[in-house]
Amino acid sequence: MPTVHINGIDVWHERSGGGGPTLVLTHGFAGPSSYGWPLIIEEFKRRFDLVLYDARAHGKTTVPDPATVTVPQFAADLAALLDVLGIDRAHIGGVSMGGMISAQFACDYPERLRSLLLCDTIAGNAQGHDEAANAVERLVLEAFERIGELVERYGTEELVRRENRYRREKDPYAHLSSLSLDEQDEKNRRQKVECMTKEGFLAAARAVRERPDLTSRTPGIKAPTLVSCGEWDLFYPGALRDHRLIANSRLVTIQGAAHSTPDYTPELWLRACTDFIDDVEAGIDIRGEFILDGHAPAVDGAPVGGHLPTAPDQR
Repeated sequence: MPTVHINGIDVWHERSGGGGPTLVLTHGFAGPSSYGWPLIIEEFKRRFDLVLYDARAHGKTTVPDPATVTVPQFAADLAALLDVLGIDRAHIGGVSMGGMISAQFACDYPERLRSLLLCDTIAGNAQGHDEAANAVERLVLEAFERIGELVERYGTEELVRRENRYRREKDPYAHLSSLSLDEQDEKNRRQKVECMTKEGFLAAARAVRERPDLTSRTPGIKAPTLVSCGEWDLFYPGALRDHRLIANSRLVTIQGAAHSTPDYTPELWLRACTDFIDDVEAGIDIRGEFILDGHAPAVDGAPVGGHLPTAPDQR
C-alpha cells in the first residue's frame, strides 16, 4: 500500500504519472480517495500527473490524536507530502473540504502553487464582510455541530441511516446525481462507516467547524485560481465572494449540479478543471466568469443549495 510517514502519521497516496502537468486533488469531508472520487477521475489520471491522497483521519491514512486534526494541519500534511514526492510546485485543488484545505495551503504555502482550484467550497467561516456568504457559512457551522452531536451520541451508522432517508424523502436534487439512489446510499455508508472511525469522523467534523476564516488572506493569493461551483450548491454565495476577493480568478458556474459537481456533472467538472489548467500552462489570462450548461431539467420550487447534513432530531 503506498504510504509515507510524515508529520507523525502514515499518509496513503497514489500518483498516476500521466503525461500532463502535476495536479494534486484533495477530497471532501468523509470522502477518502479510496472510494470518494467519481469514475471521471480516471480521465484526470490520464491527462495529468495526478496525486490523490487521504487526509489525516480519513480512509487509509492514520487517525491521530484528534487535537492534531485541523485545517492548517491538513495543509501542512499536503506540503510535507509534496516534499516527499519531490514536487516543488503544482496545480493544487480540492472539492468541498478539500477546497478549504487547498485555500489554506494557498495562504500558508503560496510559493508551492502553479495554480489553485477551489471546487464547490468556501474559504471563509462566517467572519467576513459578505453577509450572504456569512449566512451560508453559519448554516455549515450549525450543520456540522448537529452531525457531531448525533455521531457522538448514536454513532456513524445512525447518521448514515438518517442521511440516506433524508436524501430519498426531502433532497430535491438527489435524483439528478450521476449515481442511483441505491448507489448514493451505499457510497455514503462506505465512506462514513467503513472508511472512517468514529474518532476520525468527529475530529474531521470539528476541524471543519473550527477552520480559520481566510477572507482577510485570500485577497493576497496571486496564483491563477479557478472558483467552480454548482448552480444549486448551498456554497454558491461563498464561491461568488471568493471569486471577488481573489483578483486573479476565474468563476465557473456549473449548471445542473448541486453539492458537489463531480457527482452531478462529472464531464463538466473535468472540462472546467482541464480548460483552466490548459490556459494556465499556455500563459493565457484566466480571469472571467463562465457558465457550463449541464442541460438538467429545472427543479421546481427547490431552493438554491442542497445536502445539508441531517439534523439530530430527524427520525
